[in-house]
Amino acid sequence: MSKKEKLEIEVEVPSKKIHVEHVFCPKGHQLCDPARKIHGYPAIKLRARHKEQDGIIYLDPIYGSFDHIEEGLDLKEGDLVDFFCPECRVSLKSPEETCKLCSSPMFILYLPKGGIIEGCTKKGCYFHRMKIVDAEEQISRLFENDTLESYL
Repeated sequence: MSKKEKLEIEVEVPSKKIHVEHVFCPKGHQLCDPARKIHGYPAIKLRARHKEQDGIIYLDPIYGSFDHIEEGLDLKEGDLVDFFCPECRVSLKSPEETCKLCSSPMFILYLPKGGIIEGCTKKGCYFHRMKIVDAEEQISRLFENDTLESYL
């Protein structure tokens, strides 16, 4: 009987080469808003809170771009922001991860087929990462002519 080993594959996704088409809160609500576009793509809509400020942030769906639109907020560099689903208001704070650059909390967004995107909650810190979690399925799909776009 062979012993199974956990294999972790890390792939660096080139900045600004792909865009997210489907992203969800933990309860499954779609966060891409076709009514608001950034660079021609539906923006990722999040409810945001900082101290007494409560509003909406639209994130650029192009991975590696940090363009965004703030509504009802006046955020400054260094502000820590709490993110929530705009539909059900569930927190998007990652329960386990902290930023590798500044140690701030991270937020987490869910991709189809088990993937996630994590980002730092501190305005001005640009640490983020994309994880495709089900490596076995992902590897097998790579050999079935899938492209990275099919996971977004």
